[in-house]
Amino acid sequence: MKPVDALTEREIVVYSLVVKGWRNARIAHELTISIRTVETHVSRILDKLGVASRTEAIVHSYNSDPKGRAQIEIRGISDDAAGENKYPLDIR
Repeated sequence: MKPVDALTEREIVVYSLVVKGWRNARIAHELTISIRTVETHVSRILDKLGVASRTEAIVHSYNSDPKGRAQIEIRGISDDAAGENKYPLDIR
């Protein structure tokens, strides 16, 4: 597995959301980009990290980060899982 340093800033944002278990559609909605763009980012992330799947990317995150989570901060508004309420998005 390769270091996260190989990722661009945008790829780090997408990677952080993938590690949190977000699906492509939710990532696309939150970042105001197309699902196809998210798919492209995810594909490049997997290639750059030398992993074969999202699951391996999550394991990579836990192995490369002593706190077990990606270190990135994103602020904004996001839908909750039920899609009923809005809550502040603060990913760290």
